[in-house]
Amino acid sequence: MGTWGETLDALVRERGGALYGYAFVLTGDSTAADDLLQDALVRAFRRTRGSMPIDAAHAYVKRAMQTALIDGHRRAIVRPKPDHRAADAAAPDPTTASDTRSALHAAVLSLPPRERTCVVMRYFDGLNASQIARELGLQPGTVRRYLADGVGTLSRTHGEFGLVQEDVESVDETVTVVVEVKGAGR
Repeated sequence: MGTWGETLDALVRERGGALYGYAFVLTGDSTAADDLLQDALVRAFRRTRGSMPIDAAHAYVKRAMQTALIDGHRRAIVRPKPDHRAADAAAPDPTTASDTRSALHAAVLSLPPRERTCVVMRYFDGLNASQIARELGLQPGTVRRYLADGVGTLSRTHGEFGLVQEDVESVDETVTVVVEVKGAGR
């Protein structure tokens, strides 16, 4: 790649769908996913960085999405929240693979942003706790706590997904990616 502009063009052309899918998994909403991806691209390419390999740019934008999600949650704490209780009352019945995937996604979206980000990185990206810690700039013990809390909540509220605490405790092992998003609504 010659310039950062060419890197950005190639990234959006070749990996735009995958990045959008990742944003959708983190947000659960197509509009919010568009906004998160746009924000991450701006964060990643707002300064002229020179050229970089497309794999590095892809990883950089994913990291920017993770950070933007957590930062957005911090800002949202001070804003008034709309009442979504009526919409949450009718949870989907996981009777088909599609319904199960939707139910899992809804369950993951119910987690706080840090737990959600760690769970997505563990089960969507297949990273272990040490790798997640490096990516997020946290201590591995902190990541294990977020994973344990997230998996514990999901197991209590949606036990049918098969997420277990033993997987969280195997910190140096990678896991098979259990969630694949193809198209993610696009």
